[in-house]
Amino acid sequence: MDFSFSRYELEFQEELTTRLLAILPNDWNEKSFTLEQNDPALHALANSVTKDLSKDKLLTLAWPEKYGGLGSTNLKQAMFNHVISYLGAPLNNIAGIQWIGPSLMMYGNEEQKEYYLPRIAEAVDKWCLLYSEPTSGSDLASLQTHATKDGDNYIINGQKIWASNANEADFGLVGVRTNPNASKHKGLSNFILPMNSKGISISPIEDINGNPTMNEVFFDNVVVSKNYLLGEENRGWYQMAASLDFERSGIGTYSTAKRNIEKLIEISKSMPEVTNSKQSYREEIADRWIELNAGFNLAMKIPLLQDEGRNPTYEAAISKLYGSELTQKIASTGIKLLGIRGQIKSNKNSYQASSQYLSAIASTITRGTSEIQRNTIATQGLGLPR
Repeated sequence: MDFSFSRYELEFQEELTTRLLAILPNDWNEKSFTLEQNDPALHALANSVTKDLSKDKLLTLAWPEKYGGLGSTNLKQAMFNHVISYLGAPLNNIAGIQWIGPSLMMYGNEEQKEYYLPRIAEAVDKWCLLYSEPTSGSDLASLQTHATKDGDNYIINGQKIWASNANEADFGLVGVRTNPNASKHKGLSNFILPMNSKGISISPIEDINGNPTMNEVFFDNVVVSKNYLLGEENRGWYQMAASLDFERSGIGTYSTAKRNIEKLIEISKSMPEVTNSKQSYREEIADRWIELNAGFNLAMKIPLLQDEGRNPTYEAAISKLYGSELTQKIASTGIKLLGIRGQIKSNKNSYQASSQYLSAIASTITRGTSEIQRNTIATQGLGLPR
């Protein structure tokens, strides 16, 4: 079987790489491994990269032209995501581009699609996803944030957690319970929510490395018009499941893994005083490389299925499960290879093995735990009973 890309696809990859290298700093290959997530320079660079790519609708290649895209294939969009992640190029509004935008396209009415989608494609608005709650993470159907109908409006009360970029977002896609008497899967709805609405308060949450990358969001009698309802009332669970498929099927995990393995190989060559005494890790790095290529092919299968009009729910679960566990394996290999040197933040090799290791802990939890992915694979992929 031939897994190689076509000449046309390789040319696109080369052109995009050249364009990004012209925007990124000359020392980006080293700096990208050590910049803190809350560094103002990183945010400024993300704005520049996002604005530049939006000019030619590259952020939303596979979207229809009428909504701000180019009508390209999902495979080409995946190749775009691969290059971005492999270079470590920062982008704004990942949630809006990769997950929320496609959900709006599937379930929004024409007025919503014509207004919001071009603004996402043109990097005008930033979005955040407001699903998880303190007691409803992997089991999203048990969420308790509720919206009570009041004439032409709904009143939202409750709490969300682990909301990336909520402090910077213009809009959020929020999952709420609109029918408390229905079964937990059948009483949910999704709303488009202006994040400057009265009654919303946001508190930052530091990750394990001390970076405020997440947020807790509180809703105190937040009024939202019925016009912001996405799709049918009480059918929100099915929309959530679809948006999570978009979230879990990304190629970026493997592209980032590739650059991290290549960095470890580079370090092992440049620090013989450290690595010569750990020859066994040569085989371990080789194992990670083989696993990486297997996972990359798993992930690339997903856009091909989407281009055929198929819904790759269990394939996305396989990719997410395999990729998150590979991320942890690579981080473990790095910390064992470099030892105490990997814990130094400012080191000559510009690689923080300890930070990578700590960040990787959450990879099998965020965007759906490994247990949830295995359940999906078992029931939808293998047809096993619940």
